[in-house]
Amino acid sequence: MVQQNMLNNDVEDTSTYEYVVECREKTVRLTVDVRDVFYNADDVLDCPLDVVLRKNDYTLQDLMSWDAREVRFIQVVNGKENVINSVILNVNL
Repeated sequence: MVQQNMLNNDVEDTSTYEYVVECREKTVRLTVDVRDVFYNADDVLDCPLDVVLRKNDYTLQDLMSWDAREVRFIQVVNGKENVINSVILNVNL
């Protein structure tokens, strides 16, 4: 049982999380503190974007000034990216 827990910890240690913001003229990658990642009420991994922006020294105003088109929350495991959630930003609504 102890070995199984150690293996689970190794797997968790190889996972990192990022927000990828696709903008009109650039792509911004924001690092996510693993302590800010949690399972939401729908049992899906989640992380508040405003917290990630703040910890990366940005604001929601910065996000809008980049002319962001899409925001993706991703998990990176052993160099492979898995999209957990993505949101298309349409400011023309």
